[in-house]
Amino acid sequence: MINLFDNQQINGAKAACTYALPLTFNGLTLRVLADHPAILDHLEVYYAGLTASGLLPKEVHTLDQPELPVWLLDQQADTSGGEWTAVKRAKTSALGLKEAYVDTPQGRWIHKVRTGMVLFQSLTAPVAVGELNKHPSQVINFINNQFLNHHQRDGYLLGHASAFDIDGNVTAIAASSGGGKSTLMLKALEAAKARFLSNDRILFKPENGQVSVLGVAKHPRVNPGTLIHSERLFDILPADERARFTSMPKRQLWDIEQKYDVLIPNAYGEGKTALSGTLKQLILLDWALDSTAPTELSGVDIAKTPQALEGLRKSPGPFFQHADGSFPAEQAQSAEVYAEHLQGVEVLRLTGAIDFERAIALLQAKGIL
Repeated sequence: MINLFDNQQINGAKAACTYALPLTFNGLTLRVLADHPAILDHLEVYYAGLTASGLLPKEVHTLDQPELPVWLLDQQADTSGGEWTAVKRAKTSALGLKEAYVDTPQGRWIHKVRTGMVLFQSLTAPVAVGELNKHPSQVINFINNQFLNHHQRDGYLLGHASAFDIDGNVTAIAASSGGGKSTLMLKALEAAKARFLSNDRILFKPENGQVSVLGVAKHPRVNPGTLIHSERLFDILPADERARFTSMPKRQLWDIEQKYDVLIPNAYGEGKTALSGTLKQLILLDWALDSTAPTELSGVDIAKTPQALEGLRKSPGPFFQHADGSFPAEQAQSAEVYAEHLQGVEVLRLTGAIDFERAIALLQAKGIL
């Protein structure tokens, strides 16, 4: 068991990390170092279609860009040596406390209370400690946070949205959690030219007269309602659960929170992922499950009504760290700042009843798909 607040123990554990995996992202290379190879095998397969390491020729990986080591320690952590501060959440969960943190002169320890994972956020030496192979999604999130931090420090704004790309032109879909953005994005991927860019987070900023957008390297994690309404994805559900979810009332099914990974290359084939592009459209999902109004697509003037972007706003979270090493208060930028970053982007709103087939038809009629 590692004492998190004993630097000598931490350094000794890091020295035992003899297995390495380089991951090349847009603008940042991460050298992931582990004390056991199993987690790296998992990461290599997972990231194959989501990073430049898997999508670009090998010679591109030698680009002159910053490199950051990330250590993965498959060991138990002793969290008793510090006074932990609970991370405040907008919604209180019945499962209790999710995260807590301790700041040190070197960085911030973040304890994932429900899984026991402990993550050290640092500008130069991020570390993950815990049962790595039991909780690979938290390892992936931690790695992705280094990418998010790097680009937020470079002026990119974090958005709560899924996104797809067609010939370098990106459409983002924003909504609160459970609003249907992942399902609509996956429906859009049925178009031959559409490629997956991101499932739940985007980074964007205006530059050179347009808005650049980056995807986040994480495959979609969706609820069963998304799977049972897709012929392509239906088999992701375990056989013994298909009948139960298929016969479930629509309202009850919509409220189920039980995530399944949709690995894009496996489900849609090779060549269906993108890393970046130009943000052309933003679709706001303002529809409702119990609405009897027809599903409609209309324009939004965000200069006059920036509050319409509420579903896109996203706090950087407890992992975000400024270039000087400090950790800001967890607070998203204002809707007005988001509107300023989106100048030149066509913003549209889907209203009325939740109808994915109708929504796709409307996007096709608009020339987006």
